[in-house]
Amino acid sequence: MRCWIEISRSAIEHNFKVLSGSGKDAQFMPVIKSNAYGHGLEEVANILIALQPKWLAVNYVFEACELRQLGFQGGILVVGPSSWTDYEVAASQNIDIIIGDFPSLEFWLTLAKEKRPNIHLKFDTGMGRQGFFKDDLDQLILLALPHKSNIIGFCSHFANVEDVTDQSYAKGQIDDFSEILGKLERSGVTGLKHIAASAATLIMEESHKSIVRVGISLYGYWPSQATKISYAAEKLPTMELKPALSWRTEIALIKAIKKGQHIGYGCTYQANRDLKIAVLPVGYYEGYSRIASNRGAYVLHQGNRCPVIGRICMNMMMIDITDSPLAKENDKITLIGSDEGDHLSAEQLANWTETIHYETLTCLNPKIPKKIVS
Repeated sequence: MRCWIEISRSAIEHNFKVLSGSGKDAQFMPVIKSNAYGHGLEEVANILIALQPKWLAVNYVFEACELRQLGFQGGILVVGPSSWTDYEVAASQNIDIIIGDFPSLEFWLTLAKEKRPNIHLKFDTGMGRQGFFKDDLDQLILLALPHKSNIIGFCSHFANVEDVTDQSYAKGQIDDFSEILGKLERSGVTGLKHIAASAATLIMEESHKSIVRVGISLYGYWPSQATKISYAAEKLPTMELKPALSWRTEIALIKAIKKGQHIGYGCTYQANRDLKIAVLPVGYYEGYSRIASNRGAYVLHQGNRCPVIGRICMNMMMIDITDSPLAKENDKITLIGSDEGDHLSAEQLANWTETIHYETLTCLNPKIPKKIVS
């Protein structure tokens, strides 16, 4: 590929330091699922291992096994629903999994103790996704109580903390979670407790419990503008998050376009003046969404903003470099990141493509070469 991703070690280290302190007494669990939110599982894991976190979280058992191969000896939690065929692998690698439904729990109970991984029971307090309901507690306690030595945690997940500034729904989820935990503890089933992801870790101290699970903010991004506004409204200590990822490519070729000439598939762009354009060897296969076509998107060349013109292709895109007269073939182009005093964020690219920065980052092709920079 003629594009690459740069990961800033110092940015990850900085974010780890400021965020691991925000949970106060809670253990800090960096979430590095989905190829570390597009930043590279191996690259980010190697940075984090040196920082000695007690926990790491991933979505799949195979990702957890990769962490063991990289030498991580701490706790690993698989937060996605695990295939039953992976339970024995998880047990052999000392990997914790989440169970939030009775068929999975009943299968887990059929396994011999040495083939049974430790589990965190998940409760649905309002997300409508994974998890047992509050009404399941009596049956759940009957099944779980004889096997509580392998049940080491209880968790839930917020539905909309980052989407709003009014946290009444989230507070209702906390109340339900606390009620569930109380009934479990009175029945003799105890363990680690966790519900907070990035947004709640930043703005809802009452959600911190035993562990905080931090994903997007580890990589230098606020979960949303609403979270940032809520943080400021609470007059909390200044929090600087440093984006860790830069995405670069290079100019593959330059050509002159006459006024009136069309550019790209569908003839959706017609030059209204003589132009000089550059073809970049990046398209939607590499992770630059086709939705950004003719939407006012731009890239950076030596601090100049160069508009994206025409439809984005599978492996190519075109930019207008008329106002960047010194551009030449093989020059570096910034798709996300800083370039000579200007900055183009993942949030901005997400806005052009009508999505969120989570998706923009995780849709970067995992085969794009990555390198660690300072």
